[in-house]
Amino acid sequence: MGWERKRGKLLDLNQLLRQQYDSFPVKVGDLSILPDVRFVITLDSDTELPRGSAHRLVGALAHPLNQAIIDPLKNIVVAGYGILQPRVGVSVRSTTRSRLAAIFAGETGLDPYTRAISDVYQDLYGEGSFTGKGIYEVDTMFRVLNRRFPRNALLSHDLIEGAYARVGLATDVVVIEDYPSHFSAYNRGNTVGCAAIGRLWNG
Repeated sequence: MGWERKRGKLLDLNQLLRQQYDSFPVKVGDLSILPDVRFVITLDSDTELPRGSAHRLVGALAHPLNQAIIDPLKNIVVAGYGILQPRVGVSVRSTTRSRLAAIFAGETGLDPYTRAISDVYQDLYGEGSFTGKGIYEVDTMFRVLNRRFPRNALLSHDLIEGAYARVGLATDVVVIEDYPSHFSAYNRGNTVGCAAIGRLWNG
């Protein structure tokens, strides 16, 4: 179920944008503009994109200093970034749904003084971690990931995609997401991710 459920969706979208393959039976709108799409913003169904965040993400990834440089031999991004991961905040609405959400979500809201902090991976290694919510450059992702992994071998797509396309963490741009209201939902999401990573690690 790995390809059909998660990882294959982005690769199928990239193939559609680059006119390589069309696996989408229903399409609406002017399809002639698809080959000109340069960036794609990915969000979950419960993720809110605050006003102005999309413009800031596009501007940051399009900056010349952040342009992805791909090693022709390894076919991975070695400088610049193919993906930008914004900071993920917790919605105030979701913290009132249960005691679990209120405890683990911490303080909510926008606080530019104490919440706009650095990330240890970004500071030490110049890379962040992709959690599936962010912006990526279509050509970069298509080049380094197309036909890279066998179908149905991976379920958790974001970490492996970030490892090859290189992720930059943009802590000054925030997206808002709901926190799981029950422990069973929280545990189910983490279990699926850990199982997928463990399978990849063990070969």
